[in-house]
Amino acid sequence: MSYNIDQFKQQLKNYGITNEELILKSEKKLSEIISTINSKDLDNEVLWDKTVDRYYKSAAKLVKILENENIRDSVSNTIVNNLNNFIDVCKKPEFHIAFVGAIKAGKSTLINALLGKNLASTSVTPETASLTKFRSSKGKNYINLSFYNTEEWNKLWESVQSSKADVFLQEYSQLNADIEKSKWLNKQSMKIEFDNVDDLKEEIKKWTSSKEATHYFVKEVEVGLSDFNLPEGVIFVDTPGLDDPVKYRSDITRMYIDRANAVFVCVKSDSLTGQELRTIYSVFANSRYNPEKVYVIGTQLDALNRPIENWKEQKEEWLKHLSKSDCYGSMQLAQNNLSITAAYLYNMCIDFNNLTEDDIYFDLEPIARKFRVRDIEENLNNLIEYSQIENLKMKLNQEVIEKYKTLLVNDIKATYQSNKEDIEDLFTKIKNNQLEILELTNADIDKIKEEKEKNKKILEENKKEKEEIERFLKQVRMMTNQRAESLYKEIKQVGGGVNV
Repeated sequence: MSYNIDQFKQQLKNYGITNEELILKSEKKLSEIISTINSKDLDNEVLWDKTVDRYYKSAAKLVKILENENIRDSVSNTIVNNLNNFIDVCKKPEFHIAFVGAIKAGKSTLINALLGKNLASTSVTPETASLTKFRSSKGKNYINLSFYNTEEWNKLWESVQSSKADVFLQEYSQLNADIEKSKWLNKQSMKIEFDNVDDLKEEIKKWTSSKEATHYFVKEVEVGLSDFNLPEGVIFVDTPGLDDPVKYRSDITRMYIDRANAVFVCVKSDSLTGQELRTIYSVFANSRYNPEKVYVIGTQLDALNRPIENWKEQKEEWLKHLSKSDCYGSMQLAQNNLSITAAYLYNMCIDFNNLTEDDIYFDLEPIARKFRVRDIEENLNNLIEYSQIENLKMKLNQEVIEKYKTLLVNDIKATYQSNKEDIEDLFTKIKNNQLEILELTNADIDKIKEEKEKNKKILEENKKEKEEIERFLKQVRMMTNQRAESLYKEIKQVGGGVNV
């Protein structure tokens, strides 16, 4: 960005601002803004991409401008927050794959299947209360915890009361969670490392299970896995349910949909009811008009009575809705981005050797019979294929993970353009408002000067009148004195006397 004071002064005059005093004041304010945005703390670079570096520097300068005391009152917090979030994404390139949906839609179980281990389902309850992130770790397995501050907690608590979340309040009371609150509210982030996965599971459970009082005060849980085969910047994110009874938590998910670079919408495959459609429409409404990043996953295929046949019948109905303009707006895109999974079946199959006889008899066998499988051990690979998880993994890798850098840069470009449009609208409003003020001020100053000249003229005229009156009075006094003296002499001449 380059600024020219002379051009600025000329622009003011073009708008009819001619008062030199006003121009000097405006010039001084502009010089202060220029000095601020040219400060040395903007010299940092984003090294991972030149285009992103250019966007980052432009956004950083815009934030400096918007935070200037001469402008700040005209700027909404949303615009500044959006720019700061954009700057964070530029400096710390992370590709977020968010798993969203209604409560008990199978988000955590699906993440389990993609992780290849039972972390999410055993440790993150169906009522996931906070953002839970899974990423690869260069070193040991770890868990990183972020806690609510007082302001955030007050907002959550107000939401609990206004939402009339009776179950939340009842469980909160039963767990005596208020006793724990002072220990964790406003606490700094905490990272714990582990040598084995079992210890990691137990620690995750402590902070995410609805049976643990501590889970209420955790805002975000990040899990690092040493054997998770993902690029360093790619992150899986389990989110609170879109229908969470506590609105504050469901709002976190809605806001996160826009932040996420890819969104996997988990919807139970047994039927496409109004509730499921509302979930899908809600995601598309929050996806910044970028339907390509949304993948709809029909979960819990193994809950259908005859999964293969039933899904064939239902798939056509799903595609009718998904191909409409308020979703994908294209049948081809809807067909490509719609998948079906049986994650629970998959997780049991890959962990078959660790299952108990009861697990096999009461859980796995009933599902296997739905797929017309009698001998489970002999048909284990067929059951894994029926689960469709491997197909989803392939699609995820080919269409998202392998292209994540390109997709991330494209998202950053789109976000920058969106922010740019918001800023241009804002600056147009500020310019128009400031011009109105300047024009009024310019007119007021001219009016004051005119009144001043008028009063000065009146004062000069009054002064002349006063001088004339004083001259007249002086003449009257002189004439009066002369007349008196003349009478005095006349009286004396006729022999009269005068008593003084």
